[in-house]
Amino acid sequence: MKITSIQVFEYELQYTHGDYVMSHGRSSNKQTSLVVHVQTDDGLDGWGETCPHGGNYGPAFLGGERAAIILLAEAVLGVDPRNLGVLNKVMDDLVLSGAAAKSAIDVACWDILGKSAGLSVVELLGGRMQDSIRILVPVPIGPPGSMAEFVARESALGFSVFQVKVGDAPKEDVSRVRAVLEVVGPDTVVIIDANGGWNLQSALLAVKDLNNSPIFLEQPCKTMVDCAELRKHTGLPMILDECINSLADLMIAKFSVGADGVNIKPGRVGGLSKAKVLRDAAQGLGMTVTVDETWGGSLATSHIAHLAASTEVDGLLAAVFFSDFTEPHVTSGPFSASGFGTAPTGLGLGIEVYDGMLGHPVFELNC
Repeated sequence: MKITSIQVFEYELQYTHGDYVMSHGRSSNKQTSLVVHVQTDDGLDGWGETCPHGGNYGPAFLGGERAAIILLAEAVLGVDPRNLGVLNKVMDDLVLSGAAAKSAIDVACWDILGKSAGLSVVELLGGRMQDSIRILVPVPIGPPGSMAEFVARESALGFSVFQVKVGDAPKEDVSRVRAVLEVVGPDTVVIIDANGGWNLQSALLAVKDLNNSPIFLEQPCKTMVDCAELRKHTGLPMILDECINSLADLMIAKFSVGADGVNIKPGRVGGLSKAKVLRDAAQGLGMTVTVDETWGGSLATSHIAHLAASTEVDGLLAAVFFSDFTEPHVTSGPFSASGFGTAPTGLGLGIEVYDGMLGHPVFELNC
């Protein structure tokens, strides 16, 4: 089997709750998502989605990943999509960057591998460890009262894990967190996520007032050096996210920083193949895992669901289903219900892609 055609589509994803705001005024209500369709010489095909979150969240940005996909497509044409090790070596040997672009191609090839083997991706990733995945809801930065109202509304729908965005002035952030804690139940998980927005001084001031609160602390500072120093001053469980891009980073996070958990985004690390390595290592190190993405729609939600469902129950903190708060839906699912989700059971990703909604490809390469 070999790859004979790669198509790239683009579509606009709308955030359904208004403006999505992170620290330092990083705000948006829509993103452009890239969808990759890989076809083979024996009729099997696969789909993958990658969606960089603007240009000021991480290294990836739309124009760069769009260009990278075109370069990568030329390199992997003719490769057996089931040989994921060779596929990823070809891509990594071509460009050091382009993790988000690599992810879309890698996920599409996992989809093909599943269809070829007669298995779902969750089975290929290690087996279905759980049927019911606890879903995390991100809470955009806003006035404390508005954030509390948002959490109360989502709690009424059955959600019980919230990622509360912080990372601005410490005093205001503390007020935001306390307002949210007043409206949640005892079994609710509250993660405060600065997205690296605090400098060390601001982080120290914030945790001084929050050290006795029932919360998780996610990516408080931009660098692992600052997070390691902060670790000396707080007993709050610490999750690292944006600074974990490789297995080496994960080892440093565990043994030098003292991190308790990791947020794994396939689009940030280069795809499901590399995300699985990080997930398996984190589980072996006794760290909790959050399965997430930089952004995406229902197609991206499918690979999130498969990675989350194949994670040990005690090791999974939560997963993010972007299909809950982005539109349009270009696939048949997956979607959550009452705060929980599940991975599709069909072959490969196990979803139907509504390719008519994607329009004409912006790029196509055939052999």
